[in-house]
Amino acid sequence: MDGLLAEWIERALAFVFPDRCVGCGSAGALFCAACRAAARPVADEAPPAGLDAIVVAWRYEGSVRRAVHALKYQRRRRVARVLANALAASLGECPYGDALIPVPLHPERLAERGFNQSAELARHLARRWSLPVLANGLIRQRDTGHQARLRRRERQTNVAGAFAWRAPTPPPARAILVDDVLTTGATLGACAAALRAAGSRQVVALTLARALMSGDHP
Repeated sequence: MDGLLAEWIERALAFVFPDRCVGCGSAGALFCAACRAAARPVADEAPPAGLDAIVVAWRYEGSVRRAVHALKYQRRRRVARVLANALAASLGECPYGDALIPVPLHPERLAERGFNQSAELARHLARRWSLPVLANGLIRQRDTGHQARLRRRERQTNVAGAFAWRAPTPPPARAILVDDVLTTGATLGACAAALRAAGSRQVVALTLARALMSGDHP
């Protein structure tokens, strides 16, 4: 289903059934002001290998975690809009780049979920920042499965060479990758490698939240 059509259907249903916050369940908004205020920012850190910079808004916990789960696993696409707006507001300005490129899903995973949550986030961010979204050039050419149970080195091995640029024109010289959650950065690094191999000179990444693995420092 087209993203805009799905969003209008969700809005129509919300008119009949008023929104409840995906973070705390209170009535009135999809992601309420209290949950946005409770979202803890992430301290600046060195970008993962392959990236020139990375911008992460919040820790992957509490209301942020519940909101991301509502988007990805409950298929509530309108949550992407409120999360993108909150993310843009928290940043203040757009990261330096020419176009937004969402981290792609494998076609089988895309068919299963019905949409790519990173593409939804990129679409709403693009409207705020007046940037193009290039959602079809970068592809995931093999299914890397779920990485949640893999260790850091295993994740890097799992995604190595998994992405490629398949558009007829080169990628932007300054690309902004968009994803929902950063853990080790292995996926973003593999995406950046594919973009650089196709011609990008600078690759930065933008994610909603930072998840910690066992052994990481908060």
